[in-house]
Amino acid sequence: MIRYSLNDIARDPKSIVTVGTFDGLHVAHRRILDTLQEKAAALGSRSVLITFSPHPQEIIGKKKVELLMTEEDRVQMISDAGIDEICVLKFDRDFSLVTADDFLTELVYAKIGVHELVLGYNHTFGRGAQGTVEFARKVGEKLGFSVDYIEAVRMDDEIVSSSTIRRLLHSGNLALANSMLGRPYSFDGYVIRGDARGRLLGFPTANLKLVDERLLVPSFGVYVVEAIVEGDKFTGLASIGVRPTFEDGGTPMVEVWLSDFDRDIYGKRLRVSLIHRLRDEMKFDSAEQLVSQMEQDKRVMNEFLVKTVNKQR
Repeated sequence: MIRYSLNDIARDPKSIVTVGTFDGLHVAHRRILDTLQEKAAALGSRSVLITFSPHPQEIIGKKKVELLMTEEDRVQMISDAGIDEICVLKFDRDFSLVTADDFLTELVYAKIGVHELVLGYNHTFGRGAQGTVEFARKVGEKLGFSVDYIEAVRMDDEIVSSSTIRRLLHSGNLALANSMLGRPYSFDGYVIRGDARGRLLGFPTANLKLVDERLLVPSFGVYVVEAIVEGDKFTGLASIGVRPTFEDGGTPMVEVWLSDFDRDIYGKRLRVSLIHRLRDEMKFDSAEQLVSQMEQDKRVMNEFLVKTVNKQR
């Protein structure tokens, strides 16, 4: 069940609880969720996950946070993973002032009930980030619950985290970012009208307005993508950038070309998954040079897809 207030959750002292933002729901997050469910099943109890909206750093750090997924997707994926109770708490200025002790004692213990608290290795909570694993264990000893933590997960000598994935996407290392996510980086957007230049060049593209302006836009370049529109899946190419061949200092845009596709999808919602990064964004001396490169991109895309399909077999 998805809740938006702790008052909506019946208290159960056998609850196995975790707390976190879980942006991206990457492989380290999945390990926490798996542990939560395993412990709940062994005890014959329930798994409870507490998360927040908006991202706490938007309030504490007073800055825009580039999200790896929308709140809608985050909550849905957590639910799909089998967590019994999901509570999305509003994180505002008042909530940011709640002490770590009050959070555990007055909210988690008193309202939800807790047999064991499961945390990520570096997770902190409460005012001033005073709530650490060690702090939680001291409170647990007093109130009668235990605390477990999940060790850091590493890939290519990098610790898997949401911030690491953001950095990798910005630097163009899509392959490692996708490995850390455990799936291709994806985002949704609505198809809006553009200048129809792609159609004139023989590559009609869908211009996207992201469903949430806070979603992270990866490094500029051309990507092989899978896209879902109106329930159907297609492969194609996505160009992310400012279109330097035609504009100077243009606004960053996401344009998607789909193979074997001829539909009017203006206003439709498109989900785009980046599965392979082909190249950086480039400036060409003419439209003809750009078209030639796009034809080359298409050939490389098809070669990649053939190899991928054969490898999966």
